[in-house]
Amino acid sequence: MRLLTIIVALVTLPMPGCLEDSFDVNGFRDDPSVASLNGKWKVISFEDYSKRTVEFKTQDNSWNGDICVTFDDTVDPKWFAGGIITNHVFGEFDYLGDRHFRLRRLGTTFVGEPAWGDKFRKAVCGERVKFKINAQRLRLYFDNNRQSVTLARV
Repeated sequence: MRLLTIIVALVTLPMPGCLEDSFDVNGFRDDPSVASLNGKWKVISFEDYSKRTVEFKTQDNSWNGDICVTFDDTVDPKWFAGGIITNHVFGEFDYLGDRHFRLRRLGTTFVGEPAWGDKFRKAVCGERVKFKINAQRLRLYFDNNRQSVTLARV
């Protein structure tokens, strides 16, 4: 009976990283009342929809560094800036209709960086970047919506 109790307890324990539905590959909650990208954001994961995986920060993929960026649409031109682990990025962006944007200009340094830095640049450099947003999270879609990057408001 004691063994059965232990097995039941282990099976019903929540899995680390699965406590928030925002990490569910398909369960991101978009809030239509949040229309602006404004704010400082930090990357917390990359999602791959074809593989149904979520990748979190590790020593290998990010050298345990952070990707933090700021969007500001209150200025003209709208600007984007931040740090992507070993490099700085800056540029201008425009909204392209509902829930899409495009970086008009992107400047960056090109010091060697881990995989997450390259993935993030790929995510934001599309001609038409789709996003979903709520009060605490921002998700950017790339690679024909087969992948995304999720950011948390800082």
